[in-house]
Amino acid sequence: MSRKSLELDPGLQLAYLQDQQLSPVGRAAGGSLSGTELFLKLLLVTIFLPEGLSFFIGDFRLSVARVLIFGASIAAISQLSQRAGKRAVVCVPSDILALAAGAWMMLAATAIDGLTGLKGSGIEAITFTGAYLTFRYLLGPLDSSVRLARFSCKLMIVVVGIALLDPWNDQLFTYEFTKGITGYVKQGYEDALLQRAETFFRDGSVRAMGPLEHSILFGALCVWFGALAFTTFKARAFGCFVAGIAFIGVYYSQAKGPMLGYIIGFGLAIFYAATPRFTARWKLVGLLVTAVLLTVFIFSASPVATLVRLSGVSPESAWARQAIWDTGIPVVLGSPVFGIGLNGDWNWQANGALVSGSVDAFWLATAMTYGIPGSALILMTIVGSCWLGSIDRSHYLSPEERRLAVALGIVMTVFVFLGFIVHYWGTCWILIAVFAGMRANLAESAILRERAARAAENRGVIGFSGGI
Repeated sequence: MSRKSLELDPGLQLAYLQDQQLSPVGRAAGGSLSGTELFLKLLLVTIFLPEGLSFFIGDFRLSVARVLIFGASIAAISQLSQRAGKRAVVCVPSDILALAAGAWMMLAATAIDGLTGLKGSGIEAITFTGAYLTFRYLLGPLDSSVRLARFSCKLMIVVVGIALLDPWNDQLFTYEFTKGITGYVKQGYEDALLQRAETFFRDGSVRAMGPLEHSILFGALCVWFGALAFTTFKARAFGCFVAGIAFIGVYYSQAKGPMLGYIIGFGLAIFYAATPRFTARWKLVGLLVTAVLLTVFIFSASPVATLVRLSGVSPESAWARQAIWDTGIPVVLGSPVFGIGLNGDWNWQANGALVSGSVDAFWLATAMTYGIPGSALILMTIVGSCWLGSIDRSHYLSPEERRLAVALGIVMTVFVFLGFIVHYWGTCWILIAVFAGMRANLAESAILRERAARAAENRGVIGFSGGI
């Protein structure tokens, strides 16, 4: 944020004053990056590290990112308590829902599998809730979230470059490289590579995966950050460049689901840019999507297969996903409250269309594992981060913060939609909470800055703020 822009926009002048007084993190003089912001950038880097660099502490396999998230969540709770004492907190619905989601995951797993279940689910719950708290309460002053978003997009470019080494070398380059250093071997990978299964091969070539856990997850990552950059940054050269790199990543992942997500994400971004004065744009989109879904589910005997076919996925994949839902739904209804646990048998062998126990649908998989309440709480955390309404017209956010708020909404919309035909874990699981935390932080910032602006106006601060 430049000095000139502050002088021209009274709302941002007051936002700057509010940040100086109420920001939960310290910052160096002269507008340089705070230590907390540098830490968050380091955390983002560790989120993209390959699984092979994880390590054991007792029975727990931990990654560097999980360790940092655990420590950062404690710092975030400390910041929250300090701010609560100063009444500098706005309760966004996702704040409560994220905690409830983590608590329910641990409760459900313990109810089904006892302490063994708690061990596995506890790590996942802490990762999700901790990542949310970290990016909810440790973000710093004006445009801190924008700087982190820009840094993340640059990281994505690096990840795509690394992932392209897979098809260019006709091997899972990152996995083999990490295995050579640490000795980490994943038997499922080895078996699939030996059989040249579609998990890693398509049309005779290796699918790009890079440091992520699967090609589909790599493709989803490209979609998210491509849409984020394209929507957020006014310097269109950067946004379009990142979007182009993202498309290359999706293409080489050879994953149809992320390609559909790319079309949806950029379609929404272009629609937003083309309708600057149409305030009911998202209501219209919601009505159209609802109408399509109702039509398909009412008139199609196999609605999931129909929707997947409409997305351009092969008929075989479409019917496989329909079979997953047909087999999984009775399992969910048989144990709707707590699910069947992390390692529960869902009798997939009974369906002749299924060749493995993989549940390629995030919302179904979480409902099977943690019950319907667990899946619903995760969904409501994402929705709840946007619950306070549209903030893209707030005078107390910078232009890029406003566009970032919209971009995060688009990213989470794509995530929710693809979650019906794609499963997420690992890096993507963490990023879901990161995006929700950032969106909730922006909503709070808009409200706190507006409150500070009104208080400043009452005290006559506007009279001298032009000299900032």
